[in-house]
Amino acid sequence: MLQSAPRSVRREGVVPGVEKGAALNKRVWTLFEKAGFKTQPNSHSASEHVVELGSGKKRKVDLFAKDDELGVVIIASNKSGGIADTFSGHVNDWEDIGTAAGAGKVLFVITGKDLSPGDVGYAVRKGMQVWGEKQLEYYEALTETIKQYAKYEIIHSLGITTSEEKNIHRVLALKVQQPVAGSGHDLFLFSVSAEHLLRTCVIFRRAQGNADAYQRMLRRERLPKVQEFVTRPDAMLPTNIVVHLSDKVLVEDVPMSDVRDNQSRPVVLSRATKPVVLNIPLEFSSLELIDGQHRLFGFVGTDPATRKGFDLLVTGVKSLSGKQRQEAFVAINDNSRRMDPNLVAYLRYTTDLIECQRDSSLMAIRVVVDLNDRTPFKGSIRLLDVGEQSITLKGFAGYDLRGMLGTRGLLRKYYPNNDPGEFLQVLRTYFSTIRSLFHEEWDHPSIYIVATNRGISAFLKLLRSMLKTEGKALTHAECKKYLSALKTGIKTWNLSDLKKTYVGSQGWSEFHEDLLAAIRRKFPNFKK
Repeated sequence: MLQSAPRSVRREGVVPGVEKGAALNKRVWTLFEKAGFKTQPNSHSASEHVVELGSGKKRKVDLFAKDDELGVVIIASNKSGGIADTFSGHVNDWEDIGTAAGAGKVLFVITGKDLSPGDVGYAVRKGMQVWGEKQLEYYEALTETIKQYAKYEIIHSLGITTSEEKNIHRVLALKVQQPVAGSGHDLFLFSVSAEHLLRTCVIFRRAQGNADAYQRMLRRERLPKVQEFVTRPDAMLPTNIVVHLSDKVLVEDVPMSDVRDNQSRPVVLSRATKPVVLNIPLEFSSLELIDGQHRLFGFVGTDPATRKGFDLLVTGVKSLSGKQRQEAFVAINDNSRRMDPNLVAYLRYTTDLIECQRDSSLMAIRVVVDLNDRTPFKGSIRLLDVGEQSITLKGFAGYDLRGMLGTRGLLRKYYPNNDPGEFLQVLRTYFSTIRSLFHEEWDHPSIYIVATNRGISAFLKLLRSMLKTEGKALTHAECKKYLSALKTGIKTWNLSDLKKTYVGSQGWSEFHEDLLAAIRRKFPNFKK
């Protein structure tokens, strides 16, 4: 789905790093331009915005993004290889630039190098924000899908307040008490325009890194179908949107004496239902979308009149914890359609040691998520539906790893502390050895099987065999001894060649058998 910034190509007369820097600058201003900001540079002019610092001093900024309607100005410093001087000095410098530019927020986009938590914390304490490659890819994916409405999420994430947030939308609703004694979770049924929801609904997606988030990324291919439907003259969307009402949404009771028909006769409602007024601020995150994001964002491509004139049915709920909202999302979606298996796995991720030690599937998920932050897997495991990695959380944390971490599993047997840190270390040692022996194949998963789900599965089975053979915890030397036999024992790792040999899903079990055979030719006592 996403394309990373182009890699720098060395050419005669080109200073190393210049192309990477220019490519990053273009990625950033393109993102903000697609999100609906007026930017410098932009698609019409590559010239950078100049900030007057006083005393004749001028500074160019990598991004100047402005929204006049909302009264928002953002400037950014983009660095593709880290900061040449100290980061704190860079922050202090840009603090002055931000003030002179009248910016509501200074943003640092740093790729190619991870900043220390201390450096990030220093910027945040100065009222600034830092994006790395992960955040940049997330917002690129978001703007590609929902275009100008990504602006509201970006502004909210940067902690900027807007001029329209003081506006309050008052809407009549029916408050319905659920028939569960003491639940305290009433439902609010109302209608509101698609435009209002697009401006106010926050969506907590796992791709943002929030531990309590639950939403998958939008599927761009689904949106045109909704758009085509809602622009028809006979369009009707009877299915409701489900939102969580934040504490900023105030509820006012409406006296039943005020509820009458056009002949002034009283209207009788059910015992558990009564009218109320919801006071909804025109502020992003005053509502949180639990279900219906594709129905809502299908309106992005429609004309303004449709977005403002098409009222959607909404069910609101208040006072749910993050975990309860997550459970509500799963309950709604798991029963009605097949959920993305990676999302289901990631929703189970926990750092609770006791929970992981009790449940091998939770331990496997935790270990794989943590592996994604470290070599040799850093950034190469697809945890969600953002990215194009060939290894997935669901695949890696599946049957093979889960079995070895179970009560009778060999990793559990030879690493009896049942500690995720120990499991992480042995897997890093093992797969780092594989990467060192098959570096070319590891780095090109679109061509070779090594760093793919099928490759990982086969190598996990080999790891189990190594543990059986050695009968103890493994060292790097022991891993290398057995794996080196594959250098000469396997003729090809090329996926296109292997697919011709191992036909069908069952055929791939023979690939593992061939790996075993290659090692046994050199080590006859190697166990299955």
